[in-house]
Amino acid sequence: MVSKDDSRDSVNKLFLHDKPFLLLKVINDSRSPVYAASISKKIDCSYAYIVRLIKIMNKMDITYFEGNNHKKIINLTPKGKKIFKLLSEIN
Repeated sequence: MVSKDDSRDSVNKLFLHDKPFLLLKVINDSRSPVYAASISKKIDCSYAYIVRLIKIMNKMDITYFEGNNHKKIINLTPKGKKIFKLLSEIN
C-alpha cells in the first residue's frame, strides 16, 4: 500500500522535470486529438520516453486513453487538469 507521503514524493519526482510539464501543457492546450507521436515532436523528446511518461501518468490517474489499440488519443483526467493548473501557477 502506498501512503499519501509516498505518492506525494512520486508526484514531485515526476514533475520536477521539464518534459512531463510540457507533456501536460501540450495535452491541455491542444484543440485537436493528441497522440504520443505528436507530443514527441512538439516537445522534442523521444517517442519511447513520452510513452513511458504517459504510462506512469495513467497509473497515477493523471491521463487516460481514448480510441482503439493502434491510435490512442491522450487526455487529462480532472486530477491531471488540476495538477497542470497548479504547476502553471508556479511558472
